[in-house]
Amino acid sequence: MTRYRPAILAGIALVTLAATSASPSADDVQALVTRAAAYIRQYGQEQAFRDFTRPDGGFVVGELYIFCNDDHGVVLAHGGNPKLLGKSLFPIRDAEGKQPIQELNAIAHAAGQGWLEYLWPNPETGRIQHKVSYVVEVDKQTFCGSGYYKPETP
Repeated sequence: MTRYRPAILAGIALVTLAATSASPSADDVQALVTRAAAYIRQYGQEQAFRDFTRPDGGFVVGELYIFCNDDHGVVLAHGGNPKLLGKSLFPIRDAEGKQPIQELNAIAHAAGQGWLEYLWPNPETGRIQHKVSYVVEVDKQTFCGSGYYKPETP
């Protein structure tokens, strides 16, 4: 009998969930991040970050993906754009002047978890859109999260 990692089976469930709704919800995002945090505890950061970044690692579903950064904004995992690995995103400002990665880092480390809305490139559409992300503190130097893009209004 073949044994599958829990992430694969949970990923199949998330794909099914995503396929049944027009766009992901806050609940979908929070469930994905919660599953990612459990995966880190079970398999360790090194394995988890590799799997989060791989399109077939069980943590990339449509526009939903896991991202992880250290406390200097350096990307440790990014399912939406693996080319960001190793780069610090702290200096990046969105069109509204927010520094989303700095703010997400502060939220994760101050409260252990939380939400933030900001502008970010959507890898599915190629456009800058409002994104609402949920992050959790992994440890005192690391946070991970995911987010959904708000539907565009004409």
